[in-house]
Order: sequence, then structure tokens, then C-alpha cells
Amino acid sequence: MFVMMALTFIDVLGRYIFAAPLPGAFEMIQFLMPFLIFSVLPILTKEDSHIMVTVLDSILSPRVRWMQALVVQTASGLAIGFICWCLWGQGQKLNDGLYVSGYLGWPIGPIAYAMAALCFITLLVQIVKLWHHLTSHD
Repeated sequence: MFVMMALTFIDVLGRYIFAAPLPGAFEMIQFLMPFLIFSVLPILTKEDSHIMVTVLDSILSPRVRWMQALVVQTASGLAIGFICWCLWGQGQKLNDGLYVSGYLGWPIGPIAYAMAALCFITLLVQIVKLWHHLTSHD
């Protein structure tokens, strides 16, 4: 996050004071953004820091809440696994097609692979959460 902020600051400073923006700053920020997003996902998953709707929790019995959590944990794991698989496939397509960024000429495939790897770490965290939920059954 700090690197993205510094790149933006230097780019804006160069653009408005010296009439010379930092070459490729926009692409560098585009390359850093997925790392920022996908590196936070395992932490958010571990801490249950994502958005949850708890409107009905107060009227549900503990057993129903446990089953609801089981369904949500399982569906989340399946969704994360699917996203991971799709990202890996996208990385293969980008590498096979030799896709590169427009200005800097950096290969794009490794970014998709990195996103898939970070998503896989999120999947492992989700599996551990599901396991703990299953073993905590009353």
C-alpha cells in the first residue's frame, strides 16, 4: 500500500511540478493492486472480517445457526476454490499468449499466478475454519 501511495505521490508531483510524470507509474500501480487485494483475503477470512448479515441470528436456535455456518463455510470454500482454479487457468492463457503490459512490457501471466497462489492460501484458511467448525459440533 505504501509503495502504491509513493508511486502516486511521485507521479503527481512530477506531473504538476516538473511536467514529467513517472513513466509507467499507472501500470506499476495496476500490477501492485492485485497483490494488495489478494494478500488481505487470507487475513479477512481467518478473522471473519468480511460482510455478514446477522438479521435472523437472534431468532435462530444454536443448532440452526451451526448448520447455517456449515453451509456458508462450505459454499465459501467452494467459491474460493473455483476462483483459484479460474485464476490459474487465466494465468496459463496469459502466459501461453505472451501477453505483456502496454507501456512497460511486463508479462501479465505471473500476476494471475500470484493471485491464484494467494487465493489458494485463502482456500487453506477456509478449509481450516471449516474443519474447526466441524470438530466444534455440540
